[in-house]
Amino acid sequence: MNPLAAQLRQDTEAICYADGRKVGTPGHERARLHLLRRLEEIGCLPFAGDSLELPYHHRKQDFCNLVGRIPGQDSRLPPLLIGAHYDSVIPFPCADDNAAAVAIALQAGRMIRDKGGLRRDVVIAIFDAEEPPYFLGDAMGSQRFYADHVAGKVAIHAAVVMDLVGHDISVPGEMLGIIPGVGLLNLLLPGFGRKDFAVPHLRSGLFVTGSESHAELPPVLQSFGQPPDLRVIATQNCYIGDVSDHGVFRRNGVPYWFLSCGQWAHYHTPTDTPDRLNYDKMAAVTNYLVQMVEGLDGRELRGERKTEQITETIELEAEFLRSALGILHRPVMRWAGLKDVKTREDMDQFARALLGMGLGVL
Repeated sequence: MNPLAAQLRQDTEAICYADGRKVGTPGHERARLHLLRRLEEIGCLPFAGDSLELPYHHRKQDFCNLVGRIPGQDSRLPPLLIGAHYDSVIPFPCADDNAAAVAIALQAGRMIRDKGGLRRDVVIAIFDAEEPPYFLGDAMGSQRFYADHVAGKVAIHAAVVMDLVGHDISVPGEMLGIIPGVGLLNLLLPGFGRKDFAVPHLRSGLFVTGSESHAELPPVLQSFGQPPDLRVIATQNCYIGDVSDHGVFRRNGVPYWFLSCGQWAHYHTPTDTPDRLNYDKMAAVTNYLVQMVEGLDGRELRGERKTEQITETIELEAEFLRSALGILHRPVMRWAGLKDVKTREDMDQFARALLGMGLGVL
């Protein structure tokens, strides 16, 4: 395990308590105090006021977002934001949801600091209360952060938000029938088609949505190409919806990317434990995230930002899909009933096929 992967594992395990991080519990309080120290250790300065803690109150309950900034060369410029939530949905470790993303945000902040910062400030936002019963409600941490500390006060240049980014992508055994010879296993092994398998070629997949939020985002993403250790699939938010903390930025016209590996077998279950995560993959996601933020830092992102203006990104999506699938592109297209993805209608059909298999769903 490389040093970055080892540090990611340490940061992840540090908040994966047996009793979880549900809002209002002792585990949630321990996580808050630990993450406050980690933000200080990586060199974050307060984003608002004189504290990294941004507490708020709703219906007799206390919450706390943890938000700091890595100073850039010109703090007068609109800052970039890296975001992830730290609460858990159940009283169990919830490693992938969402301790892994928090660990990646911390390490990305450290790496940016070690480089001497960027041109702009980089905000590291560790949001509270993303999980039900607070999801999309007035107590949701990202929504309160935006309403209390951004709207009418700060122009966020762009945001990159993460959720469920620590696991290998698995596919149903039924889908493996597209590979010559494998289809026989459906006949020889009862129940094979109902099991999920991490296929070496696809396990390193990472979904990136949001490039449609600004006309300059597709060329920025294209400039990176496929990273060596990931298979990036770019798609539009309409296929998954506002399933996490990126939603408030989308709805307010902030250019954004949302990173996720989608749901998996351990989503919202007691078995979402640190030992099941792929820390080498998380290291690759961290490096890619830093590259994304650096790319955004160098772009002015000119043009009016309106939530109803959507950039058509089908060429970007098709390019990344072909690159991510590689040698599996042709059999996967056949499985989806397509020759290729060239139009929005093609992508709609492909997305329906994935969703029908339970893939790509958050």
